[in-house]
Amino acid sequence: MKFKITVILFLIVSFSAKAQYNNSVIKADSVIDSLLLLHKEYNKRYPLIPGYRIQIFKESGNQALDEARIIMMEFDSIFPEIPTYLSFQEPYYRVRAGNFKTRLEALDYLEKIKRKKYRNVWIISDYVYYNDSIGQQNTINYEQENSSGD
Repeated sequence: MKFKITVILFLIVSFSAKAQYNNSVIKADSVIDSLLLLHKEYNKRYPLIPGYRIQIFKESGNQALDEARIIMMEFDSIFPEIPTYLSFQEPYYRVRAGNFKTRLEALDYLEKIKRKKYRNVWIISDYVYYNDSIGQQNTINYEQENSSGD
């Protein structure tokens, strides 16, 4: 008896679900398409959004640039999926990693990074690429991006 009721209920649900689909055509205003194109062009021209990065190095001095490059190479060999960025804002060289849209996402990677090798790392708010190129290194002048300080 339960089997018959289950089969009947299943058939009723499947026919009612099928009846909800029809071949309707949605007509949109052409202004919507032009706004979408403008939005895509804007995103290509200004690819940075507020987000988070993990700072793995900050140092000043005569050897700071060489140390920063060494840190970047080491980090890239351990975490090739996380892009690294070298910047200079007087008097510090900084190496930052990642393009995290949320602090929670950055926190997840922070724990992974701390477990591997780097103990003295922290999350900072920064402008990040929303369509990040994984594994690609970039040199960025944060003064031009109006980036936050430490």
